[in-house]
Amino acid sequence: MSAPDIPKSVIQKLVFFTGAMIILPVFTFFVCQYLFNHNSIISGGIAALIANVVLIGYVVVAFTEDTSKLEEESKKEI
Repeated sequence: MSAPDIPKSVIQKLVFFTGAMIILPVFTFFVCQYLFNHNSIISGGIAALIANVVLIGYVVVAFTEDTSKLEEESKKEI
């Protein structure tokens, strides 16, 4: 049994959103710390909001991805 081939675009999207999920909330936290005079509650809340925006963005991109090519290839194999 061979492993399924994963398209390169899927891996690229996963790597992009993984990096965004790590970098953007941390960057946002420290920028807000600087802007709001070290208020951790506001900074943490905005960083959590950014993390949720990245997560929702990934879900939207994953659901709108074109899978017609994958479906045609799997039908040919059967």
